Amino acid sequence: MKNLSPENFLLLKQNSLSTAIISSSVTYTFKELRKKVLSRASELKSQNVSSKDRVGVLGHNSVDYVTNILALWHLSALPVPINSKLNKTEINELLIAANCNSTLVSEEFLNYVNGIDSKVIDFRSDDNYPISESREQLNLSDPAVIIFTSGSTSKSKGIILSFSSLYNSALNSNQLLRYTRSDRWLTSLPFYHVGGFSIITRSLLFGIPLIVPDSISVEHLIDSINKFQPTFISLVSAQLKKIVGENISPNPELKNCLIGGGFSDPEIIKKAYDLGWPVNLVYGSTETASFVTALLKDELIIKPNSVGRAIPTNRIKITDDDENELKPFEIGEVAVQSNAIMSGYLNEIDTNKVIKDGFYYTGDTGFVDEDGYLFIEGRKNYLISTGGENVNPIEVEKALLLHPLISEAAVFPLKDKEWGEIIAVAVVLKDRSDKLSYDDIKKFLQERISGFKIPKKIFFEDQLPKTELGKIEKAKLINRYRLTSR
Repeated sequence: MKNLSPENFLLLKQNSLSTAIISSSVTYTFKELRKKVLSRASELKSQNVSSKDRVGVLGHNSVDYVTNILALWHLSALPVPINSKLNKTEINELLIAANCNSTLVSEEFLNYVNGIDSKVIDFRSDDNYPISESREQLNLSDPAVIIFTSGSTSKSKGIILSFSSLYNSALNSNQLLRYTRSDRWLTSLPFYHVGGFSIITRSLLFGIPLIVPDSISVEHLIDSINKFQPTFISLVSAQLKKIVGENISPNPELKNCLIGGGFSDPEIIKKAYDLGWPVNLVYGSTETASFVTALLKDELIIKPNSVGRAIPTNRIKITDDDENELKPFEIGEVAVQSNAIMSGYLNEIDTNKVIKDGFYYTGDTGFVDEDGYLFIEGRKNYLISTGGENVNPIEVEKALLLHPLISEAAVFPLKDKEWGEIIAVAVVLKDRSDKLSYDDIKKFLQERISGFKIPKKIFFEDQLPKTELGKIEKAKLINRYRLTSR
């Protein structure tokens, strides 16, 4: 495609008359979008947002969300999308961790930010605000966004992605998707996740329209599919399950449906395939700026449990604990080499633990077969991906151990057909005579962590399986209870 340039992030190279954004309420050409973005940039500048500022972005997917991201880029400011499912305390912790000078907040979240340590700015823009000069250059090495994801500690990790990471990720995705001027991307994942944010950057770089539904509920996604006929969609398994559960067929123009975000039930994938959905399974992470492998729909039959092969220019290797590369079918840690890998975490020490000799060590375990297809076996740190949300088990365990009747807690994932994975926990009570129900624990946790982090299954144990050194053997718990969620 012509005019593919990093300057597309600043809306400088796209065909000005081509459609940029489609929603139920507005449609913008790139010329109209640029005018709106420049106006918003001037408005934010008047609110003292300036170059190098880190700015939180809290709101649901919307046209205003896209406008705010682009306006911040025009000011050389750094957007920090915030998970809208978090509670007030968790939101404030992320804003502090990212050192956000200010936060753009949509109306429905104003109650969440009372008293936060960041200046609150209205999410909505004044389209009549006079336009002033904006930057007309972009350095690919500059940080473009900070996206938070759960890590191996009890705190979320802020991941810095440069414009280079986003640019190369989009180029790499084109090896699989082969964009054309007639394509349209449905923004079907939240923008605070790399999967949703990448939809914005791919559309910008290749000059194709973003379709923004009224929400990312399955009902609104289906409405937008029927009305606007997207050619590309990204979904997590929980969304796909609901869609195929209603026996909904894809729109005729749909070329590709990417499925990521954790475990995908082969039965659901097969049903989607039978309904005509052009499903491709993908594997990646925030640290790799979206997907790095893909299993094409025609490969689903011959490699049903795989997440595919590395797309050019990525490379996958499996290593042992000493970082030696293993042979096919030997299980070890998955390491990724890519030109889209993050600049690093906010904490440099965390970065040095996972990026070594040009490879990102994912913490996932798996193997490759003789044909180079990757199979994921689990997580080295048992990070849980449920319904497209990443949950840190250590955070949940710490909340559980605050309960006066609980002496031990081990949180672990169980595969689930609806959610991909669910959060499960085995608990030991301080006294065998103590009585504690699931509802008791749920009520206790609701005051301490977000709803999506609360375990869906709780098992009461007299003692937890442990190694000779006293480390809890979560693999044994997973094996013991793995059939309970199916």
